[in-house]
Amino acid sequence: MSLQENIERTSVRALLALPAGVAGRLAGLLEKVDRSTLDPKLRLLLALSDGRKGFHELPLPRGRALYGQMIRMLDVPEEAVAEVRDIRVPVEGGDILVRLYRPGKRVGPAPANGAPAILFAHGGGFTIGSAGEYDRLCRHIANQTGAVVLNVDYRLAPEHPAPTAADDVLAAWRWLTEQAGDLGIDRDRLAVMGDSAGGNLSLVIAQQAALHALPAPKLVVAVYPKTDGANEMPSATALGGGQGGLDRDMIDWFHNHYMQDESLVEDFRVSPLRNPELAGHPDTLLITATDPLRDEGLAYGERLREAGVPVVNLDYPKLVHGFITMGGALPAARRAVDEILAHARERL
Repeated sequence: MSLQENIERTSVRALLALPAGVAGRLAGLLEKVDRSTLDPKLRLLLALSDGRKGFHELPLPRGRALYGQMIRMLDVPEEAVAEVRDIRVPVEGGDILVRLYRPGKRVGPAPANGAPAILFAHGGGFTIGSAGEYDRLCRHIANQTGAVVLNVDYRLAPEHPAPTAADDVLAAWRWLTEQAGDLGIDRDRLAVMGDSAGGNLSLVIAQQAALHALPAPKLVVAVYPKTDGANEMPSATALGGGQGGLDRDMIDWFHNHYMQDESLVEDFRVSPLRNPELAGHPDTLLITATDPLRDEGLAYGERLREAGVPVVNLDYPKLVHGFITMGGALPAARRAVDEILAHARERL
C-alpha cells in the first residue's frame, strides 16, 4: 500500500471511529460554502458524517467530553519530547496548571542565552478544551520549533466567566517573564500562540503586557482568532451555517457561557479589536481559513497594518475552523500546521 493510500484509509478510519456527536458536528459543515473548494480529504470526512448532535447541544459535561474525544481522534500522534512538567501558577483566587514541554531535538544552533519559548492557549470558546486535550499538539509545536512550550490550562466559563480566561493567561505570561531565567528560557525570544479563543487570548496578552508594563512577546501567532466580543461580522452569517465544526448556534452558545456581563464587550480583554492603540504591537502571524471568524481575523490584521505593525496572514481557504487539531486525519491540515510553525521558528 502506498503512503498516500495509507493516509486516505487512516482518514476514513478516523472518521468512522468518531463518536456520533463528533461525526454529526462534521456533517453540518459548510452548508453555505461550495464544498468542491475544500481539501478532498476534508470533503471525505464530511460525506461520511452522520448528522447527529454536536457538543453544544449536550449537557455541558458531556459536551466537554465530546470535544476531547474529537481532538483525540483527529489530532497528530503523540511525539516524544525531552521533558514534560506540570507547574502550578498563581492566579487571582487560586492557581492554574501550566504544562511545560522541552523539545526532543534541537532545531538550529544551541542557544547562547537560553531557549526560545511559546506560551500556548487552547481553543474551545472559553468554555471547553484543556491543556491535556492539546497535549499532542503542544508536543508537536515544541519539536517543530525547537522552543519550550508552556500550555496554559486557564479556567473555563460558565464557572469562570469573562474576563477570567484573559486574566489567567496574563498571569501566566507575567510568571513566564519572571521565571524565564530559572527555566533556561531566553526572555528576549518569547512568543504567544493560540487557536480560536486561544487566538483571542494571544492577542490579549500582546496588548495587556504593554498596559501592565510587562515585557512584550517577540511574536504573536493567532490561529483563526476571536477578536471581538460581539458576533456581527459578515462572515459569522455567511459562513455560520455549520462550517468547520463552528456554526452560529455554537458561537452563541460559547458567547452566552463566557459573556455573562454584556458590558464587557467593550473591554479590550474580551474584544482586542476594539483597542484603538495598536502601535507597537508585536510582529504577528495571523491565520485564517473558511471560517465564521474569518472577518474578525482579517479586520485585526488590517488594524495592525494601519498601525505599522508587521503582520503576515497565512490563509487556508481549503480548510475550516479547528484544522489545527486535525493533523492526524487530514494531511492538508498537518501541512498547514507545519507551515505555520516554520514561520514561527524563523522569527524566534
